[in-house]
Order: sequence, then C-alpha cells, then structure tokens
Amino acid sequence: MNPETEHAEDKAFVQPILFVTAVILLPGLLGAIFGWVHMLLPLLVFYYLIRYGSGRGKKYILFGCVLACVAGLIFQIIEQLLFSLTLVPTGFILADSVRRKEAIHIAGLKGTLGLIGTWIVATSILALGLEHHPYTLLVDSLTQGMDEALTYYTANSTVPAETLFLLQSTFNEMKIWIPKVLPGILGCITLLVTWITMAGGNRLLFKKTGNRPWAEYRYWVLPERLVWVLILSAILVSIPMEPGRTLGLNVLLVSGLIYCFQGTAIMVFYFNKWKVPVFLRTVIYIIFFFQSFGAILLAAVGVIDVWADVRKLTPADDNEAGTE
Repeated sequence: MNPETEHAEDKAFVQPILFVTAVILLPGLLGAIFGWVHMLLPLLVFYYLIRYGSGRGKKYILFGCVLACVAGLIFQIIEQLLFSLTLVPTGFILADSVRRKEAIHIAGLKGTLGLIGTWIVATSILALGLEHHPYTLLVDSLTQGMDEALTYYTANSTVPAETLFLLQSTFNEMKIWIPKVLPGILGCITLLVTWITMAGGNRLLFKKTGNRPWAEYRYWVLPERLVWVLILSAILVSIPMEPGRTLGLNVLLVSGLIYCFQGTAIMVFYFNKWKVPVFLRTVIYIIFFFQSFGAILLAAVGVIDVWADVRKLTPADDNEAGTE
C-alpha cells in the first residue's frame, strides 16, 4: 500500500475518534467556555452512525468514549464525564429511528423520552452514594445561588432600597415556583437537545452526503391532535387548583417549546421562499431566540399553522420535500 494512502486512511480513522473525545471532555475541562458543547454530542453520535454506518460509526464512538473516560479519570472530572455519557444514547435512538424509517414526530418523541430515561437512571444510580437525590441538590443549589446573590446586593450600599425590595420579592417568588416548574424546564432541555440533533443532523448529512433522513426542516409539520395537549394545559393553568395548575404549567412549557420549533420551521420556510440574505436571517434568529417575546411569537405562529396552514403546503410540496 502507498505510504501516503495508508497515512490518509489512518488520519481518517483517528480524527473522528479524537473529535468524539474532545466533545466529551471540553465541557468538563473548560465549562465556562465550552459548556454548550454538551448539546452537540448526540448530534455527533447521530451523524457518525448514519454517515459511516452502524459498524464503523460505533467504533468511532466507542474508542472516543474510552479515550475520554481515561482522560476524565486523569483530570478528575468524573461528574462532568458521566453527564456527557448520558447524552450518547440519544444519538443511537435517533439513528435507529432513521433505519426504521419512522416519522419525524415519532423519532423526536423516542429521542426525548430516551434522554429523560437515561437521566433518570443515571441520577438514581448516583443517588445511591449521596445523602440526597441529585434533583434535590439541584433545587438546593439554585436556592442557595439566589440567597448568595441577595446577600451580595444587600451588602452593596450603592443599591437602592427599592431595588433590594424588588429583588427580595422576586427571589422569594422564584423559590416557590422553581421546584414546581423545574420538571418542565428539564423537559424543555431534553426537547432542545433532540431538536438540535434531528434538525442539525438532517442538514449536516445533506451537506456532506447529498441525502437527508427526513424532509427539509422548513417542511416539518406536527400532528394536528397535539395542539389539544397545549390547549388542555393552558386550561389547567387558568384554574387555580393544585396540583393541576402546576402540572398544566409544566406541560405548557414543553408543548409551547414544541410549537416554537414549528414556528421556526415556518420562519425558515419563508426565509427560503423570499430569499432573505444570510446576514439578515442571522440577525432575526438572534432577535427571536434570545428574547422571550420572540419565542412566544414563534410558538403562536406554530399553533396558528395547525388551522390556517400558514405555509400553504400542498401534496406537491410534500413530495418535493421528501425527495430533496
């Protein structure tokens, strides 16, 4: 074999392994800078399994995880390492859904439930060696953070009394509501990870291979009946009775985010239809995704699409979306 060819093959085998290792380790080593990289790990796993096939993809992931575990033990970042590893099964679940040719909403549901299940199992195992469950520790750490912030501002003589009173009132309300809505917040995080994996993997595979597992993101459509989950949760929130109100609020957070994804697909659809410049698209994305009003507006558009068919999709459009 030609030495150059052999070197190229070795490089092609080693690089994906090192990339997996880096994505697992960086959040633990430099969390302040690379903490967000956690969310890309399922995407990387999904991409390797689909692009390189199950056999070769699993080798990249396995060797990358082994190297990361060795390095994690050396650098003593065991907790961060374990959290990273809980994200890996989601990529496998979504890749399996692609091989089974399951619908987008089925794949998304399986990926989300898989991640939730992985976290429940992992935290239950960790709880065996702790006095309190990790979920309780998370709530306590959030409460402690608010207490420390209030202590800091109280000691600062430049902060007006009105501001201190407002902060104290806000923190007191947050202490009451955070334990109630935290399940919904965590559910939204799992949904976000799954959405990034599916939408990002779909796009990345098309750019690298010319094929995509599902239709273009701008054509994604939620099942019509799902809107009743949103409606019923809103009704529960409006009724001042517990635990129905708390349950409704958590479900409303999750379902609202789902319809925010639907609204984003509609926005992308019209960006492509109107040929909006990339720079302007980026500015609009930033405005919408980093302001709560933008997310609420996208969710509202997603709900409206259930009845109004905002994109005016036709069977011809659906066929085109599935073949592009």
